[in-house]
Amino acid sequence: MESLPDRTVDAVLTDPPYSSGGRRENARSIRKSMNRGVEDDDWIRGDAMSTTGFIYLLRLCGIQWRRVLKPGGHALSFIDWRMAPNLVAALETADLRQHPILVWDKAKLGMGAIFRNQHEFIVHVTAGNPSDPQRRDVPNVLRYPSVRDGDHPTEKPGALLQTLLSVVTPPGGLVLDPFAGSGSTLQAARALGHSAIGIEADERFCEVIAKRLDQGVLDFGGAA
Repeated sequence: MESLPDRTVDAVLTDPPYSSGGRRENARSIRKSMNRGVEDDDWIRGDAMSTTGFIYLLRLCGIQWRRVLKPGGHALSFIDWRMAPNLVAALETADLRQHPILVWDKAKLGMGAIFRNQHEFIVHVTAGNPSDPQRRDVPNVLRYPSVRDGDHPTEKPGALLQTLLSVVTPPGGLVLDPFAGSGSTLQAARALGHSAIGIEADERFCEVIAKRLDQGVLDFGGAA
C-alpha cells in the first residue's frame, strides 16, 4: 500500500484475518478453540496473531487507508464479535471516522456454545466527512447466505460484496482490497465496472485470484 499515490482510492473493502482464537488470550494456541478442521499450514496467514499484533497491523493499514482514500472515501472491513472493538479502535487511532457497524446475516446457523452464531460485523469508517452514498436503499443488516466450499476458507458472497460497493463506490471508481484472499472483492468490483487493486500475502491465493480473473499467474505478494 505504501507505493500507492495519495488520495486515489474511492473505497476500501476487505476481510482481514480475525485473529480471534479463543475467548481468552491464553486460549489462542489451542486449535480446538478455532472451531475449524484444517491444519495450521493450510489456514490463513496472520490468523494466529495476538490481540496486540492484530491492533498494530490494522492500525498500520488504517494509516495507509487514510492516506490513499479520497476525501470522504469509505472503508468497510469484515470482522467477528470478538475483535470488532479492537478493529474499531485501531482504525479510529489512524484518524478514520467511525460510522454505525453493519451486520451480515448469514441466513444459516453456525457454531455456538449457547446461542449459535449467524452473523458477522462489517466495520465502516471514512476519511473525514463521508462522501454521499450512491444509493440509499440498503439497510445496515444484510442477509446473504455464506459461501460453502469456496476458493478460500473465509470467502464472502459476491452478491454481498457487490451490494456494499454499490453504496460506497462512484461509477468507474477505484476499489482497494489489502487482504484480497481469493479475489472476491476484485471480481465484485469488476462486475460493477470499477477498477480494483488487490494485495495478498499468500502465494496460493494469488494464483487463485489470477485464475478467477483470467489474468495469468501473478507475482508473489500481490494481485490486481
